Amino acid sequence: MLDRFGIIQWVKNKIRFMKFDQKILIVRFSSIGDIVQSTSPLRTIRNSYPDSSITFLTLSTYAPLLEMHPDIDSLLSINRKQSFKKLLEFRKYLYDKRFQFIYDLHNSIRSNILTYGISKKIYRLKKPRFKRSGLFFFHINKFEKEFSSLRLFHDNIGSVWNNKNKIPPTFLKISKFEKEKANRLLSSRGVVSNFIAIVPGAAWNQKQWSSKNYINTLNKLNLPAVILGSKKDEICNEISLGYKKAINLSGETDLRLAVSILSNAMKIIGSDTGLVHAAEALGKAVIMIMGPTSKETGGGTYKKKSTIVEKDIWCRPCSQNGKFPCYRSSQKCMDLVLPKDVVSAFLRSNKA
Repeated sequence: MLDRFGIIQWVKNKIRFMKFDQKILIVRFSSIGDIVQSTSPLRTIRNSYPDSSITFLTLSTYAPLLEMHPDIDSLLSINRKQSFKKLLEFRKYLYDKRFQFIYDLHNSIRSNILTYGISKKIYRLKKPRFKRSGLFFFHINKFEKEFSSLRLFHDNIGSVWNNKNKIPPTFLKISKFEKEKANRLLSSRGVVSNFIAIVPGAAWNQKQWSSKNYINTLNKLNLPAVILGSKKDEICNEISLGYKKAINLSGETDLRLAVSILSNAMKIIGSDTGLVHAAEALGKAVIMIMGPTSKETGGGTYKKKSTIVEKDIWCRPCSQNGKFPCYRSSQKCMDLVLPKDVVSAFLRSNKA
């Protein structure tokens, strides 16, 4: 429902009938992949406080991703372009909730404005900016071998986790009704079963593998494919024109429907991008093609049956999210990844 702050609030029905020992707020505003990854520390916090009331705050664009999540009792969202006045009003709203613990898994100016001084226990994400700068500009890697975004989140949530404990996997919930809705859409477009989901787009073009390589890969696999992405992902149209067994749904689904389609796919092939991370959180095997990013920048897969296809060259990673144009004559990190590499990864995942 909409309240006077313009904030969407979804609350589970069970919250009306339960008493909670603790009230906890978790904050992560964006983007899809990071929000998906935040469901891992969410599980750890829930395990530590099983009788607590957990509220998750994110941007309204991404809130549907977390609907029906079993570890969230209340889901709050704000608009991306919320005015400063509205933020202060919403801060008062949060203050009145009297949260005992706040886990700020974003640590942005916005999250600091909203959470400063509203709880005695606030844990904020400490971002490894200096290590990443050294990696990008001097190619000096000071990261621990076991580093990952999931580990980074867990290192910043206080005593509820220590490095002797296992890090739980990411998790998203899709209902039976949603899966059936996705199946009806696929059936109407001629896709019945055993299809591959292709997620070739990314926020930055530098993270995209070429449409030619995707087409060659799909021709070798010779399986039905469903292409997912946004309207602006021109690469989706290029692939669908070059591979006749592909159904292009880019720009035709909302976030929730796209995730539901992923839940019905046999495997997912795509960039280091949010929907590929979401597919892993649904328990799916993914083949992630990585170029300008790496696990040190927050990319990568986590499940044993998933595979990262990448080339170890001296100039990568080159930026946090792949937004900087490549300064070389050709983008070697992506160009050196061949269709046969992705096909081999796909076949290996069948044996995992």
